[in-house]
Amino acid sequence: MANENNLIPIRKRSSREAREMGKKGGIASGKVRRKKANLKKAFDTLLASEVSNDDMKAFLTEQGFEPSNEMALAMVVLQKALRGDAKALDQIMDILERH
Repeated sequence: MANENNLIPIRKRSSREAREMGKKGGIASGKVRRKKANLKKAFDTLLASEVSNDDMKAFLTEQGFEPSNEMALAMVVLQKALRGDAKALDQIMDILERH
């Protein structure tokens, strides 16, 4: 069972043990990075695709926007913010600050 008494600091381990632990950490880190990158690619693809809701598609087209899921999502968040949803407003501000 793991507890603080079982933990051995890296500096007190042999160089071989430290190297092996570092290698395992690097491999795990690479897997997580690849998984995160794949998820981002999937979302980028989904957001760029055409919106499936006919009403939203017509509304976006009328407003002069491309009928993408990304634009539909932006419109929904904007509508929530205009209704007084502070969390939606924070999301919009975060997006604007990033770009």
